[in-house]
Amino acid sequence: MSVRVLVDSAALLSTIDIPNEMLVWIPLTIRADHRAFQEGKDEIPPDLWPPSDRAKVFTLEVPTEEELRELYMQLASHSSAIVAILHSGRLSPLVARARAAASAVLGRCPVHVIDTQTLGIAQGWIVEAALRLAAQGESVHEIVRSLRGMLSHLYAVFVTESLEALERNQLLSKTQRILGTMLGIRPFLMMEDGALIPLEKARSTEKALEKLIEFAAEFSRAERVGILYGPARSPQEAHAFAQRLQEAMQVRELVVRPYGPSLAAWIGFDGLGVMIKE
Repeated sequence: MSVRVLVDSAALLSTIDIPNEMLVWIPLTIRADHRAFQEGKDEIPPDLWPPSDRAKVFTLEVPTEEELRELYMQLASHSSAIVAILHSGRLSPLVARARAAASAVLGRCPVHVIDTQTLGIAQGWIVEAALRLAAQGESVHEIVRSLRGMLSHLYAVFVTESLEALERNQLLSKTQRILGTMLGIRPFLMMEDGALIPLEKARSTEKALEKLIEFAAEFSRAERVGILYGPARSPQEAHAFAQRLQEAMQVRELVVRPYGPSLAAWIGFDGLGVMIKE
């Protein structure tokens, strides 16, 4: 029996040569316009993605404790251990529910829940490391130890123009949202202890991008860098930004990826983010 790696659909993975049976996806539910779809599993209604209206509201729902309990029981009979690698517990109740549900297989199959304190590409890096270690036959304790050691070396920053999404997720107050809209503010957000924290503000898109580059350029020993962009931004814009970042950092590995509906539910459709692994 092998170690099973669970991951929710907020993660973005690269193409890796790992047996599919080791990886199990947990789809997140996205609600919009009184409709719902499961990210990564259902076909997204074409009028919702990419959205024609930037003010459209996406809300995110995670599986219930009972649904996670049933998933653990299904996997326990043919798994030596389960490692659940989940997006930040500060962004949703998924981590807390996954830990509570583990009691369903207590004594039958050990369950280790990793709160990655991040999401997207950075969460995917942790998943990829787990899959490689599991494929090499490492023990679950060694896998978990290695993954926890990665957490303090991951960083993520974003800029966005979607102040409504930030207000809805209680990252900005209503007053800040109204004033920011009037002044054309682009918030600069950082993942800090698993929470998205607005740190600075820029008065133009160009100045916001400069702040991203200034932040990333401080990491002279960056091993991997990922750039995420929302559906309201063009791939050409994201790749042009990636070129500027590469010139500033001289990083060994840089990937550019569009983000999905779950991240859009948190920061809106026009975000641009940089994720760094030291």
